[in-house]
Amino acid sequence: MAEAGGGAIRDRLRVVFSFILIFAFSSIDSAISPMVESLHLYFGVPLDSVLLLISSATTGIVLGVIAGPALTASLRVSRLLAAGTVGLVVTHALFLLAPGFQLALGCRFLFGLCSGTIASVMWWLTFYGVSKEYYPAMIAVLLSARPLATAIGVPAVGLAAARWGWKPPLWALGGLILVAGAGLWCFMPRESEPKRPFDVRRVLGEYRDALVVPYASPYYAGMVVNRMCYFGFYAFSGIWFIRHYGLTLEKISLCLLIIGLAEALVNFSVPALIRRFGHGRMFTSSMLVSAAVLPFFISGRLPLVSAVALITVFMLLDRVYSMAAVISIPQMFPSTGNRTAFGTLNTLAAWIGLTLISWFESRYTEALGLDVIQYVLIVCFLAGSALLYYVQYDTVLKPAAAGRSPLATDRS
Repeated sequence: MAEAGGGAIRDRLRVVFSFILIFAFSSIDSAISPMVESLHLYFGVPLDSVLLLISSATTGIVLGVIAGPALTASLRVSRLLAAGTVGLVVTHALFLLAPGFQLALGCRFLFGLCSGTIASVMWWLTFYGVSKEYYPAMIAVLLSARPLATAIGVPAVGLAAARWGWKPPLWALGGLILVAGAGLWCFMPRESEPKRPFDVRRVLGEYRDALVVPYASPYYAGMVVNRMCYFGFYAFSGIWFIRHYGLTLEKISLCLLIIGLAEALVNFSVPALIRRFGHGRMFTSSMLVSAAVLPFFISGRLPLVSAVALITVFMLLDRVYSMAAVISIPQMFPSTGNRTAFGTLNTLAAWIGLTLISWFESRYTEALGLDVIQYVLIVCFLAGSALLYYVQYDTVLKPAAAGRSPLATDRS
């Protein structure tokens, strides 16, 4: 736990610097899509190939998240934070200075690897590095920093890039990473837990044990495929807005600002909505309405204002059923004592979905055409949602309809 006598001020600074650090590197990750045309012109590659800058980074993130818990158990976390921060700053700088696209891809992969490692440091800090009073604040940071980066950081980068070019705002975010990482390192708590040798088999064994739990495999398969639709739209949103509506970077950024702000705000209200209207009603209705809305806007045939409004609705509803599913993890998988592995798998499923769909879009958008990619996203949503509903119905909704309320039990 946090060292005795650390004080509220130190905990508060840990929370603040953690938020800034996650916000900064998440803004960099998510800013690639709206700046796709600028990067296409700079590197001299096809428009859809720019999306490889996303999939290369997310591949690194997946590997970093997988190895992260074992690394925090084997190494001093303060040193891991320092190495991750330096890695983020150096690889980001090399990406901005890269003369060619292949070198840029390698830098993005290493940047993602450092991001995934830092994410595990944040989870360690949440559980072991702050007092009980600041535990909820750290959870709020982990759940809200990335959506707020999408809502505020990405449009800010786009608007700045439209005026000064794409590099200056990314240099500024790199500086912010350095400041936040150094500030957090200064206030890292002392570690009293004994360290153990790094063992890859133990890491993979925890995930294997989690996935053999009944319903776990179809749930996480459904999550991966469902996330391919959500992240897939964000990944090619720059191309989508350019091809269908001919928008400039500035106007794309303004559209994403509207969508992102609404999505970030709803994150804080979903638990209250579930308590007010019930888990089953919110989960099922949000998923059904999403299925009805998606085909209308993704075709790009609606007027821009109507399309942005429906995209916003779709993203809001995604927050509802996704968070409802995560909240009910203890009820879906009550037979395991290691729920941390299930939470980590939820994060991994999202990143794996983004990695797969951004790679697919980078390879086949030009070859197959935008319409085919749009149909693929619809299929991903329907197939993934069907698997999620199947698991939810058997493990949560059906027991509740039979007179038992699984969401009111097993809170340990």
